Amino acid sequence: MHSIQRVGTVIERAYGANALTIACQDGKAAGQSVPHVHFHLLPRKVLGDRFSENNDAIYPALEAGEANLASELQKPPVNQSLKVDADEERPPRAPEDMEREAQWLRTFFEHSEISDLP
Repeated sequence: MHSIQRVGTVIERAYGANALTIACQDGKAAGQSVPHVHFHLLPRKVLGDRFSENNDAIYPALEAGEANLASELQKPPVNQSLKVDADEERPPRAPEDMEREAQWLRTFFEHSEISDLP
């Protein structure tokens, strides 16, 4: 948890966020495509994100993705590749773009005082 808090603090600073939504994927059934514990840290803003007018509206949106979970789990397994939600809507990122972002984020860790990070 210490690492998540530390990275979360940097993400909030880097993206001008007021808070985070944190999700964990652990296991194939949770949408994990590579076997390792996997956390998503989503920067959130009081003003300017999709749910800023009604912050609690994020919960029904998250639950909508789980609405059919019980019936889906009762279906017999089908051999198919793992499909991650919104893959077709997510533009591909070049390795160079991801490297550039990682280098930029690294500067937030390098210039942070240890005492001001959780």
